[in-house]
Amino acid sequence: MSDKSSGITSLVLVAAAVTLVVTILRLVGELQGWNAALFNTAAPGPDSQPGLFGITFLVPIFGFWFGWRLRRGTGGPTHAGKVALFYGLGALVLVGGFMAAIYTELIVMPTKEAPGVPAGMAWVLGLVLTSIVVALAAWPRLSVALLVYAILARIPVVAITFLAVANGWDTHYDKLAPSFAVPAGESKAVFLAMPQFTFWIAFTVLIGGVFGCLGAALARRKS
Repeated sequence: MSDKSSGITSLVLVAAAVTLVVTILRLVGELQGWNAALFNTAAPGPDSQPGLFGITFLVPIFGFWFGWRLRRGTGGPTHAGKVALFYGLGALVLVGGFMAAIYTELIVMPTKEAPGVPAGMAWVLGLVLTSIVVALAAWPRLSVALLVYAILARIPVVAITFLAVANGWDTHYDKLAPSFAVPAGESKAVFLAMPQFTFWIAFTVLIGGVFGCLGAALARRKS
């Protein structure tokens, strides 16, 4: 393994370890009934305030750190601003495409007025994959690091989701939004876990990529 590859691997593993600690603390905080503002156990939804203590806020931090270290180690990218635009394009594909699919009813999401099962999830998967491809084209080394980090970060969340559902832990991990219903023939745990390996992976790569470009712009390559 090259020094550069080893360095990137170390970055990802350290970030994944810190994220695992935060994930465990979030679970313990919910189970022990700690401060609701930080460890809210409410089901997700438009009327719910998510707990402020969580791994989502680590994405821009580690994205910045990855970009900084990669710039210092490899000298790339040459134009961080242009690369950031590609990550922005990936976000536009994901969010804009989702909104367009909602408008054209290719994707139908349950609402308070019309609760039920979401439809058109294949379109969501397609948008997620397309946005990740755009990100990989933007800055491959950073995007791969963020992709691996995202997977390592979400595996424990999925494991906790299955345990929470099986044991009735009454945490946000095992609750559906009020308007959502589990599709027939599918387990609640699998349904709850799906966003972890779709939307949250894309979110990590795209948002982390933007902040990684910021880190690269502020760094200088080592001589």
